[in-house]
Amino acid sequence: MTAIVWFRRDLRLHDHAALHAAALTGDPIIPIYILDDSLCRSAAVGDKRLYAYFAAIGEFANDLAQLGGRLLIRHGDPQQLLCQLVQETGANKLFFNRAYTPDARKRDESVSEVLKSHGVFVQSCKDLVMHEPEEIKTKQRTPYAVFTPYRRVWQTLPKEKPFPQSTKWQWDERLHELAGEPVPAVEAFGRKRPTGTEWESEQFGERAAHKRLQQFINGDILSYKEKRDMPGVNATSRLSFALNAGTLSIRTVYHRVLEVLMQARGEQVTSIEAFVAELIWREFYQQVLYFHPHTTNHAYLPQFEKVAWENREELFACWCQGETGYPIVDAAMKQLIETGWMHNRLRMITASFLTKDLLVDWRWGMAYFAQQLIDFDEAANIGGWQWSASTGTDAQPYFRIFNPVTQGEKFDPDGVFVKKYLPVLRKVPLQYIHKPWDMPEHIQEQAGCKIGFDYPIPCVDHAQRRKLAMALFQEAKDRHAKTE
Repeated sequence: MTAIVWFRRDLRLHDHAALHAAALTGDPIIPIYILDDSLCRSAAVGDKRLYAYFAAIGEFANDLAQLGGRLLIRHGDPQQLLCQLVQETGANKLFFNRAYTPDARKRDESVSEVLKSHGVFVQSCKDLVMHEPEEIKTKQRTPYAVFTPYRRVWQTLPKEKPFPQSTKWQWDERLHELAGEPVPAVEAFGRKRPTGTEWESEQFGERAAHKRLQQFINGDILSYKEKRDMPGVNATSRLSFALNAGTLSIRTVYHRVLEVLMQARGEQVTSIEAFVAELIWREFYQQVLYFHPHTTNHAYLPQFEKVAWENREELFACWCQGETGYPIVDAAMKQLIETGWMHNRLRMITASFLTKDLLVDWRWGMAYFAQQLIDFDEAANIGGWQWSASTGTDAQPYFRIFNPVTQGEKFDPDGVFVKKYLPVLRKVPLQYIHKPWDMPEHIQEQAGCKIGFDYPIPCVDHAQRRKLAMALFQEAKDRHAKTE
């Protein structure tokens, strides 16, 4: 008897639901990861995102090897390859952790159906979230469309604790003889490997994730509410990649945070609760996508499905390249280009700017983020973009439009973040750092920053575009009302 454990977004050994369930059977285990071309060869997945995920796979493979095991890596169709592995080994059990996105659910249902028809016992496990979409519904048994009541219910439900760690794993004796591929490298798929110490592969593994969690709960979590919106201060958890790739479990994070919360006092309590709320937002967006799969490419709110976006490609290119002429927007986009990550406040600012100032369809920006972000989470990306574009659940009302200047002044008051990612503005006086176009010519000369030459003139006028955006959204709303 042999149990296959199929790894996906759960690249770790500790507190792993499917691995724990397989170990309880007492059967020898074959760990497998299946490379899919929808990830490896897709133009929708950028080089940095692919590299980070491959690095996590590599670190996980190393961890297994140190325990005498091996991560069997194969490339192709999961259904075909798992059936083939069953035939090769006589394995009679398959364990994997559940996924909730539309494509993943279809894949998993297909795999389960075929393997069961071959007499294989299949068990899927809850691992990605504390509470699955079906667990939290209204009294009418419908999914929540507003975060706050969802959060209240989420907080009242009992929470699973991390699974106990096995002291010894029983690997299948044929594991090292099975044909498999080496840990993937981005170069093998025609991609460019990022350089720099921050891109060393160990930064993306399970040990690094646990270290980052420990650092966060030892310090920044206690002032999280106060500092989390300040991109110039490294005060957020930076756990998004670990949670998405599964190098760290949500159970571990939640219960470690809970331990700190029980010892906290005063403002520390509200800061920790603010962080927990972010964990709940992550699950809220999972359930929105689960119950509303059309939101992958359509507005949750039907009245805003047909906003008359301008979709000017030259403005979209300016936004992507961080050359809009609005410093907080441009610095944020440069951060994304350089690091594959963006501060959450900046994700909201840049998304609002693209949709409300540049009048570009939110789907364009959503796809660009999906390509660039190493911590890409489909549900969170869709939810965040639809929130900013005022088309989603619990969305930012369309008449509330972020002003990129005041957002910069409020959240980067000393220009620390802007100057880090826009070095051309480093000598610009603070009073002009978020609106450099207001600098008199002699100050531009002193700062070595000539507007329109060294740094771009704003590509649009915010006040004018704000009015136009409001009019376009109202028109879409009125058109929809007439068809009802």
